Amino acid sequence: MDRKNTVTEHLVSYKQKIVDLLELIDPAELEQVITVFIDTFKNGKTVYVAGNGGSAATASHMQADFRFFVRYFSKFRPRILALTDNAPLMTAVGNDTDFNDIFVEQMRGVFGEGDTLVVISASGNSENLVRAVDFANEQGGNSISFIGFKGGKLKENSKYKIYTPNQDKDYGPIEDIHMIINHIIVNYLAKDEEFLSL
Repeated sequence: MDRKNTVTEHLVSYKQKIVDLLELIDPAELEQVITVFIDTFKNGKTVYVAGNGGSAATASHMQADFRFFVRYFSKFRPRILALTDNAPLMTAVGNDTDFNDIFVEQMRGVFGEGDTLVVISASGNSENLVRAVDFANEQGGNSISFIGFKGGKLKENSKYKIYTPNQDKDYGPIEDIHMIINHIIVNYLAKDEEFLSL
């Protein structure tokens, strides 16, 4: 086996997958999502973020970026909460009721009209995220999904979405793109006059 050539070919192929997915980001969808973020922050409401597996890590990363990275260009601190970060509560819900309710149960009593839920999913079919989006919609909130593959149920029940379809089960590139979308949004805020006025 010629590992050097194999690694080189793999790198070229993987980079192309990322480029192809970046080309699929719809600027109109991105603008809608950014507007929802800014409106939520402007109105003193909260953005909640959720995901499973690697997407749970992206949710936590988003909270860190929006609550602390913004210090480089703003004194304003957005209200954003990753629903992935309370392991005791998630395991209590999963153990005592249903794993599919680990996000909805965290939203009860705190998520309200004008709040925003962002869900991150490669497949768009994670039941706990589908239920969370339904709950957010029922409360008069906003729902945003970052999704790949064929879009799944989240493509249908989310009010807003950034959908970049890719090959089923090819998790790495789609999870990379969702992290990049996070970074695109949070870095964009440094250029937005409305956000900078908060």
